[in-house]
Amino acid sequence: MIWPSRKKKQTPPVLMYSQVDITEAFGNDQRLSLDEWIVTVPLNATTSNPESMGLPPVNANADEVHRVASMLSELRESIPIRNDGVYCPVCHTANVDLERLRKPCPQCGRPLLKFGWE
Repeated sequence: MIWPSRKKKQTPPVLMYSQVDITEAFGNDQRLSLDEWIVTVPLNATTSNPESMGLPPVNANADEVHRVASMLSELRESIPIRNDGVYCPVCHTANVDLERLRKPCPQCGRPLLKFGWE
């Protein structure tokens, strides 16, 4: 008789973030014009075990980083949040102009995603 295998169920990651990058300080958006971009920092580089928090692994390629970030952006896009902007999780830049959401990144051409400044 063959018994059904009991595979250990994988626990899905807990989503602790709604984006994969941050800025180094709060209030950076206050000084930017619609045409200015600021450098962002990938959260997976500052967090131990990023996959457990819904972030891409440190060694993820650009397509995987953007895929995960896009999924998180969809969640953020479903909630109206005042003062959100856009960012590119591949080029690590952000901008205050939410009108650019899902438009091509000026550097890599991937769709820009929703970014929270706080």
